[in-house]
Amino acid sequence: MPSKIIAFIFRVLSGALVALLSVGVLAEPLPAQNAQQVLHLLDYVAVEYPQFVKAGKVIDADEYAEQVEFSAQAADVVRNFPPHPEKDALVSSAAILAKLIADKGDSAKVSQGARALQRGLIKAYGIQIAPLRAPDLGNAATLYQSNCAVCHGVAGDGNGAQAAALDPRPTNFQDHARQFERSVYGLYNTISLGVEGTSMPAFGHLRAEDRWALAFHISQFVSTEDERDQGRQLWERPGMRTLFPGLSDLVGATPAETLRVGSAAYQVLAYLRANPAMIPSQDSTSPFSIAVARIRESLELYRQGNREAAFQAAIGAYLEGFELAEADLDRVDHSRRNRIEQDMMAYRNLIKSAAPVEIVEQKALALRKSIEEAAALSARTELSASGAFASAFIIIAREGLEAILVLAAIAAYLIRSGRREGLKHLHAGWVAALLLGIATWIASSTLIEISGAQREVTEGLTALLSAAVLLYAGYWLHSRSNASRWQSFIGEQVSDALSRRTLFGIALVSFLAVYREVFETVLFMQTLWIQSEAVSRSGLVAGVAAAAILLAFLAWIISRYSARLPLKLFFGLSSLFLAALAVIFAGKGVAALQAAGEFPTNPLSISGIPSLGIYPSIQGVTLQALLVVVIIASFLYSRVDVRRGSSS
Repeated sequence: MPSKIIAFIFRVLSGALVALLSVGVLAEPLPAQNAQQVLHLLDYVAVEYPQFVKAGKVIDADEYAEQVEFSAQAADVVRNFPPHPEKDALVSSAAILAKLIADKGDSAKVSQGARALQRGLIKAYGIQIAPLRAPDLGNAATLYQSNCAVCHGVAGDGNGAQAAALDPRPTNFQDHARQFERSVYGLYNTISLGVEGTSMPAFGHLRAEDRWALAFHISQFVSTEDERDQGRQLWERPGMRTLFPGLSDLVGATPAETLRVGSAAYQVLAYLRANPAMIPSQDSTSPFSIAVARIRESLELYRQGNREAAFQAAIGAYLEGFELAEADLDRVDHSRRNRIEQDMMAYRNLIKSAAPVEIVEQKALALRKSIEEAAALSARTELSASGAFASAFIIIAREGLEAILVLAAIAAYLIRSGRREGLKHLHAGWVAALLLGIATWIASSTLIEISGAQREVTEGLTALLSAAVLLYAGYWLHSRSNASRWQSFIGEQVSDALSRRTLFGIALVSFLAVYREVFETVLFMQTLWIQSEAVSRSGLVAGVAAAAILLAFLAWIISRYSARLPLKLFFGLSSLFLAALAVIFAGKGVAALQAAGEFPTNPLSISGIPSLGIYPSIQGVTLQALLVVVIIASFLYSRVDVRRGSSS
C-alpha cells in the first residue's frame, strides 16, 4: 500500500514540476520575452519618425503608417508587462507617444518621448542592454564586409552592389540625421531582430559577441577620425570618465543626446565606440562590482518606496553578482563567503518585511563594505594555472560523483535482476543530459543570456523533481532488500520485458541525476572561463580532463564491484544513499527557489552545510526534517510488512 501511495505522489509531483519547468523556466518571464521587442520598436520610431513627418506634414504615407502601427504595438506590449510600481506611468507614456504620432506631432518630441520611454523601461524592469564584456573589434571589419557591405556598401554609405535592387534602399550609415539618433544598442537590436517589411534580415545565427562587434563597427561610420582622436585625448582627462562609467551607459547613448551635453561628450562617445575595451571591465563583468551596484540600486529603490523593485534588485545582487564569485572566494576565505551570503539573505528579508529605511541603509552599507573587502581579497589571490586546475578538478569531480553513484546503483540493479536490456535506457538518459548540458553552455555563451533567477528556478525545480524520483527509487530498492521479496519479484518479472513506465522511469532518473549536476557545472565553469586569462584557462582544461579521467575510473570500480556485494547489503546501501540524496536535493531545491525569490525565507541562526543541502532557513530545514521522518517511517513499515509476509 505505501508503495502505491508514494508512486501516486511521485506521479503527481513529477507532472506538476514538469509543467512548472515548461511554463516557468523554459519560457522566459514576460519582461524578458518582450523587452527587446519593445525597445527595438521605440528605437525605430525615434530614428525614423522625423524622416517621414516634418512640421506636421507626412512625407511618406506608407512609412508614416508603419510608425503609427509600431507605436501602437509598443503601447500594447508595455500594457502586458508584469505589475510594477512604475508600470502605470510607463503605460501612460506609451499611450501619449502613440497619440502624438497619430496626431502627426512634433518630430523632436516624438524622438525624445521614445527615448525617455526606453530609459524608463530599462530602469524599472532592469533590462540588460549591454554585453557582459566589451567585444573584441579585431574581426569587426571582416564581419561587416562578409555580412553587410553587399547592401550597405563598403564605406557604409548605403550603395552596396545589391542596393539598387532593394526597396526600400539599405540604410546609409553616414547619414547624420538618422544615425545621430542611433545607439549601439539600437544597432545591435536591428542586427539581431531585423526590420520587418524591409530586406534587412535578422542575423541571429551570428554569435552575440559578433553582433555586438558589428554594432560597434557600424556606429563609427557617423564619426570622423579627428573626432575620435579628440575623444581619446579628452578621455585621459580627470573627470571625463564619469560620462560613461559602464558599458550600459556607452551602448545606450546616442550622438544627438551627447551633443546636447556638449561637443566633448560627443567626441568621447565617438572614441569609445571605436575602443569599447577602454571602459573598465570590472564595471560590467566583475561579480563583486555587479553585486555592489545592484545593492546600491536596491537601496535607492527602497528609499523611493519601490519595495518590490528593491527586492528584485537585491536578488540580482546575489544571483547576477556575488554567487558567481563564491567559488573563488571559497578558496580564500570560506567563512567570509558564508557570512556574506547570510548577510545578503538578511538584507533581502529586511526589504521583504518593510523594515525602516534607516535599518535597511545600515545593512546595505555594511554589506557593500563586506563585498568590497572580499573583492580586494580575491584580487590579491589571482587565479593561477594551478588554482584554475584545482578549481576545475574539484567542481567536475564533486558534481560528477553524485551522478555516477546514482547511475551505478540503477545499473547494478538492472544487472542483478537480469534486465540488461534496461541499460540502454539508462545510458540514453545520461547521454541526453550531457548533450543538453553542452547545448546549455553554447546557448548561455552565444545565443541567450540565462538570468540569475532563471538559473536558480531551473536548478531548484530540477533538484525537487530529482528528490521526488530518488525518494521513490530508494523506497522501492529497500522494499526488495529482503531475499524472499527479491526472489518473488524476479519470479514475477523475469519472463517479461521491462514495461514502458519502468523504462521511462529509468531514463528519467538517469537524465535528472546527470543534468542537474551538468547544469550547475556549466554555470560554475562558465564563470571561471570568463574570469580566466590564457594561462589559467590551460589549467582549467587540464583540471577538467583530470577530473573526467578520475570519474571514469571511479565509475569502472563502482560498476565492477557493486554487483558483487551481497544482495541485502547492496539494496540496503543503495536505498540509504538514494534517500540521503533525496534529502540533500530537497534542501538545495528550496534554497535555489528562495534565492530566486520564489519561496519565502525565514532565517535560522545556523551556519548551514551546503554540501548536505542544509541552509539556514526554516523552510529548507523543515522540508528536510519531514523527508527524514517519511523515509524512516517508510523503511520501518517496509520491515514490518516483510515480517508479516514471512509469517503468513
